Amino acid sequence: MNKVLFVSPTVYSNPLTKDIQKKFQSLSNVCNPIVYAFSEEKFTSSVEGVEAIFNKKNKNRFLNYLKIIFLFFFKIPKIVKEQNIDIVCLQDPITGFFTIFSLKIRKLPVKIVVETHGDFIDTIGLEKNLLLPKFYTSLFSYLAKYSIKKADLIRSISEFTEKQVLNFGYQGLFVRFPAWINIDNYLNADIKRSYSDTFKIIFVGSVTERKNPKIIIESLETIDGNVSLEIIGQTPNLKYLKELNNLISSSKHAENITMTPFIKAEELISKYSSANLFILPSKSEGLGRVIIEAQSTACPVLVSSNTGMVDLVIENETGYIFENNNKK
Repeated sequence: MNKVLFVSPTVYSNPLTKDIQKKFQSLSNVCNPIVYAFSEEKFTSSVEGVEAIFNKKNKNRFLNYLKIIFLFFFKIPKIVKEQNIDIVCLQDPITGFFTIFSLKIRKLPVKIVVETHGDFIDTIGLEKNLLLPKFYTSLFSYLAKYSIKKADLIRSISEFTEKQVLNFGYQGLFVRFPAWINIDNYLNADIKRSYSDTFKIIFVGSVTERKNPKIIIESLETIDGNVSLEIIGQTPNLKYLKELNNLISSSKHAENITMTPFIKAEELISKYSSANLFILPSKSEGLGRVIIEAQSTACPVLVSSNTGMVDLVIENETGYIFENNNKK
C-alpha cells in the first residue's frame, strides 16, 4: 500500500477521541498513513497503525500562521524524504501552498492531493473581522491557483467545492466524498422527538456571518406559534455575536431563544434526536457534516441554496432548500 502523509492545520485533542481513532483505523485499511497536524501540546502517537505527529498550536493566531508556514515549508519535505512518502495529502490549497512549493523546488518525486472542504477564498472574510479583506482575497487566490495547478488530484466534498476549483482552471481528476463522521453514533440515537409540544428548531455551527444564524431569528418574527430556537456553536466573531444578541433581545420569541457555546458529542446527538427542524442557512458552505448528522437522527433539515449542502437534500424527500439569504 502507498505511504501517505496527511498534512493539516487542524487542532486535535490529546488524548485523541474515539471517533478520531476510528477514523485513523479506516485510513490504515487503505494506505500506510502518517498524520501531521496540531494540538494544544506537542506529542506523537501510534493509534490503530497510524503514526501521528502533533505540533503545539500557538495561542496567538498570527504567530500560529507563521509556525504553520515554517513547518509546512521546511519540515514536511524532510519527512517525505526520510519516510519515503508516496503521496502527500493537503487539507486546503492555501496552507498547502507552502508544502507544495517546497516539494517542487526540491524536486521530490511525490504525488500531491489537495483537499477542498469549502470556499477557501471568501470564508475567512465571512468568519473574521479583517482589516484588509481585498488584500487577503488577492493573496489567497494566488496561493490557491498555484496549489491547484500543481495538484495531481483534487479531493472535493461536494459539487460546490469542485466548481470553485474548476474556476481556477483545474483540468485534472477529482474524487468526491464527505469529511469523516462516525455515523453509527447518530443512526443509533434514542429518538425523543415530539410533535405535540413546542416546535423545536436548532442551529449547529460557528456563530458567524458565513453560517448566518441571524436570518433564522429574523424569519421567526413572522411566526406566532409556540416555537423555540437553540443556537449551538462557538462564537469567534465578537462583532457578529453582539449583533445577534441584540436581535435576540428584540425578538418576540426572545424567551424561547437560547445560545449554547459548546456541548459534547453525546449531548449534541440528543439535541438532534429531539428537534423538529434543523436549519443551516449558510451563505457559503462546502457540504456541512451537521446536515448528515441531523438526517441520521431522522431530524428534518432546511438548508440554503447555492451551497454544497444541496448535494445532501432531495427537496421534500430528505429535507428542504430555501433561496440563499432570503428570510421570507
